[in-house]
Amino acid sequence: MSRALLLSLAIGCCCFSNGMAQTVFPGADWETATPASQEVDAAGLDKAGTWLESHQSKSGLVVRHGRIIAEWYFGDADQKTKFPAYSTTKSFSSLATGLAIEEGKLALDHTVGAFLPDVRPEGKRTITVKQLLSMTSGVHNQPDVHLRDDVFQYALFEAGMDHQPGEKWDYNNTGLALLGPVFQKATGEPLDEFFNQRVFTPIGIQSEDWTWEQRDGYVIPYSGCQLTARAMGRVGLLVLNRGKWKDRQVVPSAWLTESVAASQDLNPSYGYLWWNNTTKKWPNVPKDAFAALGRWDNDILVVPSLDLVVIRQSDLEPAKGHQIAEYFQLVCDAVKKP
Repeated sequence: MSRALLLSLAIGCCCFSNGMAQTVFPGADWETATPASQEVDAAGLDKAGTWLESHQSKSGLVVRHGRIIAEWYFGDADQKTKFPAYSTTKSFSSLATGLAIEEGKLALDHTVGAFLPDVRPEGKRTITVKQLLSMTSGVHNQPDVHLRDDVFQYALFEAGMDHQPGEKWDYNNTGLALLGPVFQKATGEPLDEFFNQRVFTPIGIQSEDWTWEQRDGYVIPYSGCQLTARAMGRVGLLVLNRGKWKDRQVVPSAWLTESVAASQDLNPSYGYLWWNNTTKKWPNVPKDAFAALGRWDNDILVVPSLDLVVIRQSDLEPAKGHQIAEYFQLVCDAVKKP
């Protein structure tokens, strides 16, 4: 397996920002910098790259102060290669929902039944948008729902209710599938078109950098987005900076603050389709870290206190014993503390 570590010799307000070096934002291309110029230990990053290569990775990216300080590709992958984001897609759906709320088209207390009055069984009609986002819908969790061509038909009309809405936390793609039709009915736009216009395009993600899967006429809200490592990095940089890109507030900062905090008491590590580190989900990583996490660790880690974004992608199933927290820790440990 080939390995490329691309580090430029160029020397050249975050969420959550702590007043460190001035953050820059990429234009059509990224500014790259040596790790040392951004107060990061190059040898420490080399260890992170070695970990990636030995753990079935296809790409890795580290961004500090808005500059790429490390970029790795393995096998036949390169900057143009798109990989499935899997459940990292959920966090994009959260951003889209926050924008729809800001535009007055949705609210957290809106119910599924308000937009989809024919859903069955009747108990689904009382599920709120908040409960969909916080994984407390109560809908029966069908483990292989992602394999069905009729996923929305199943979620809307066939899946039963195992619990009352809000009663139990359950990481549940079947329940979250309801957000796709709800979102489209509320906004009049498919989720991917809505998100592309309001997020991807403003932050410089081009049409060739991403795709998003649809089934049954709806965009899948829990998975299905494929994108490049640098596109994932742009999303990470956006949320690191409280939804602001250069001088434009792309996503409401208040929504991001709420999204990465605990959304319920049943699992305080889970917000609105984002994971946080308040219960030390990733030991030895700063407590303020939060992440979009996808299958096989296609992840975006954001560490506000370090002004840091960390990406990992792969289309290969990890070997037994794989722990993504080790990679996160290696990168965080490489940041020189004042």
